[in-house]
Amino acid sequence: MKFSKIKIKNYKGIEETELELYNSPKGNVYTLVGINESGKTSILEAINSFEYNAEKGSSAVSNAIKPDFNQIIPIKDKANFNGNIELITTLAFDEQDYKELCSWTKENCNFIIENEIKEVTVNQRYLYKNSRFEDSSNSWGLHIQGKEVGSRAKRIIDIPESDWQKCVNHLKEKMPNILYFPTALFDLPDKIYLNLPKEKENQKILFYKAVIQDILDSLEQDMNLQTHIVDRFLSQDQNDKENVKQLALKMGRKVTSIILDEWTKVLTKKNYNITIDIDTDEQGVYLQFIIIDDDGNFKLSERSLGFRWFFVFLLLTQFRGYRKSENKQVLFLFDEPASNLSQKAQEQLLKSLDRIGKKCTILYTTHSQYLINPKWLENAFIVTNDALLNAEEFSDLKCTNIKVQRYRKFVDEHPQEVSYFQPILDVLEYAPSDLDTCKSGIILEGKYDYYTLNYLFSIILNKEDIRLIPGMSCSNADTLISLYTGWGKDFSVFLDSDDGGRTSKKRYQEIFGNIVKDRIFSYQDIDNNWTKKNMESIISNSDKLKIQQSVFPDMKKYSKKSYNKAIQELYMNSEKVALSKETLDNVEKVYEFMKKLYT
Repeated sequence: MKFSKIKIKNYKGIEETELELYNSPKGNVYTLVGINESGKTSILEAINSFEYNAEKGSSAVSNAIKPDFNQIIPIKDKANFNGNIELITTLAFDEQDYKELCSWTKENCNFIIENEIKEVTVNQRYLYKNSRFEDSSNSWGLHIQGKEVGSRAKRIIDIPESDWQKCVNHLKEKMPNILYFPTALFDLPDKIYLNLPKEKENQKILFYKAVIQDILDSLEQDMNLQTHIVDRFLSQDQNDKENVKQLALKMGRKVTSIILDEWTKVLTKKNYNITIDIDTDEQGVYLQFIIIDDDGNFKLSERSLGFRWFFVFLLLTQFRGYRKSENKQVLFLFDEPASNLSQKAQEQLLKSLDRIGKKCTILYTTHSQYLINPKWLENAFIVTNDALLNAEEFSDLKCTNIKVQRYRKFVDEHPQEVSYFQPILDVLEYAPSDLDTCKSGIILEGKYDYYTLNYLFSIILNKEDIRLIPGMSCSNADTLISLYTGWGKDFSVFLDSDDGGRTSKKRYQEIFGNIVKDRIFSYQDIDNNWTKKNMESIISNSDKLKIQQSVFPDMKKYSKKSYNKAIQELYMNSEKVALSKETLDNVEKVYEFMKKLYT
């Protein structure tokens, strides 16, 4: 099961808003974009308050920060709130989820499911009276019909209530885990205490103890913190002391192999080694990470901010999959990841998120243009706050209303923008500094050309050395041409060879004259036989249908809209489709031509 829709009502500054996650094109990485104070963190906190996370309330708490239910009431109603805060989540079933539920129900409820189940909805409510939290409740939108095993009756009936409740309890165990990582969590303590009295353990200590247990689980020898580390370390038996030393050595090697394998892809090729020290002081037994490089041995706190952040990020994400009995989906929530690090570090983080996102779902917030991957834009959300839109009324708490909007809808509402990327830069209030340089590139007609060519070049041909810039249409590149000319940057414009493309090319030549001489091209410039070619027509009809059916297998006829969505989804998820030689030859032709323009 995956979260497909999350609706939030009356949470802090959110009156009502909704995130559609598992919607076409389906991806695994979602970006919440907005300036500071726009309300991005409130959205993550609201999702984190969902109580059916199986790990919440356990001794190994996944979420380091639990919500204080008396601090999340609507801002505008703080004086006297009498109502409900609601989090309505919809979970999508895939074919395997449905088959598993059918099998489980047949075995445990003696009931054969006959109706198709594609999703389940859970409405979590928090009830308030006089601005004080009173109680919580929930309701499940799950309709199951069928008949008893062995019954010859043809009539389909609703599952008995007692069995329905069994199914709900079963699904609770299968629901995705929500793992929220606020910025404060990345301040890893030098000493992680393993045997503090319960009254001295806070959520952060419990969280990191669970991470250490994940490292133990990765060794696959059925070990736990108390028995194999704490008890051994405190033992007077010399064999126990030797065994815990060997275990610490083994854990250090495991952390080194897993984290540093990813580290070299992210930041540096420098050789590091990680050891784990286990010792005790007046507070208790603790575990400590020691970083060894060519300059000596260092505590984590003695390394740079960037090193510390990425170390903790990799520690949290790389070992999570080893948790015992973990066979469910995970939703990672990252609040402003790496926001205080360098541009290069932020750009490398995107690559790491891309790799991690193949195994889980990620929702992260940012106000940095460097933490926005263009291929995820269709799954990005713009976060706005009415209080910031009406800054002069900011002191009026009734103005606060946080909303999210899918980026593609946001773009539709801003047709005057110069490129498909411009609206998101406007949201971030981005303005280049005197030190910024603009990269050269090839201006395309629109976003569909951008996604298709990027998919064909980077995923199919495995070539990522051409920068493509999506315009808003073939006739709307004027401002982009002016900007690139003013910046003194090299550019080309690539249009379709149809009537619209030829008309636009003539108009640009009349407006800009010699500025665009030898800069505007079309498919006919690649091959004289491509007089009517456009982006879509360089791909054979059979391949277009194949691409479409790889995402929409039930569609037997070609649909341009579904085909474009399929391309976007395949590109987001880096999924390759085997294409015919005819199509590959055409794509190679286009690539070689554009490569010459770009260089």
